Amino acid sequence: MQEIKEILFDTLSYIAQSDKRIFWFFLLSSALIALWHSYKYKHADSLQQAIRIAWQPQHYLNRSTLLDLGLLLINNVLRVLLVIPVIGSQLGVAIAVHKGLYYGLGDALHWQLESTLLISLFTLCFFIADDFTRFALHYAMHRFPWLWKIHRLHHSAETLTPLTLYRFNPLEMALLSLRNIITGGLISGLFIYCFEGRISSWDILGANAFGFIFNACAANLRHSHIPLSFGKLERWFISPAQHQIHHSADQKHWDKNMGSCLAIWDRWANTWLAGSHTQKLKFGLNKMT
Repeated sequence: MQEIKEILFDTLSYIAQSDKRIFWFFLLSSALIALWHSYKYKHADSLQQAIRIAWQPQHYLNRSTLLDLGLLLINNVLRVLLVIPVIGSQLGVAIAVHKGLYYGLGDALHWQLESTLLISLFTLCFFIADDFTRFALHYAMHRFPWLWKIHRLHHSAETLTPLTLYRFNPLEMALLSLRNIITGGLISGLFIYCFEGRISSWDILGANAFGFIFNACAANLRHSHIPLSFGKLERWFISPAQHQIHHSADQKHWDKNMGSCLAIWDRWANTWLAGSHTQKLKFGLNKMT
């Protein structure tokens, strides 16, 4: 019981943890961008009106948000008590990959790179691999009926808030955790093997720089009513407006913009749609889904 209390306390403290999407700085940056968007595109003629447009209390204080919070707490308890003990940790996978490469291929390659360049290379490789596997799993969730039955809970939200990020079926949470552990462990283990002595597991299993930048650039507006577009950059990076299209109940928007950060995967899969299609979106599940 004490362990559960500690997990719940840790979960509620996500707002103070810089590796979480709802870290206070990320929420603040998104709120300020939403305020700017209200002035520029919603034609607010006063600060008070801009605040009303950007931060509508009824949009956040409702049963949907309460469900999101409940799922966040329940899923994190299950993840810590059941999922991680069963499938292991990212560090454990990294060590296993390193040992597998060592016993299979022999001694490490001992490639020589300057420390800053090495960490930068790891960060880039980790970011690309992580983003691709996020897309691949998400794509599968929409393509295979048995996976869609699990994933459809996330799309049931008729009001999008930053907490909607955590609206997942416990089975999907387990799959997401497995993806994260395997992807991070594989990339980390490979780098530990190739650059043994120059980089350690503790150096590379920290916060990802690209992830921090992504979260600071209005990532929380992806689950919101603020249709922020990136314009021409949307061909390369998924904007909040594009992700809101992904949550649209309109059949013409189904299975679009399944990427997390990079838009190249959607363009390759022919699932990309510009953020200009966000006019009067209705979120949630269509009766036919």
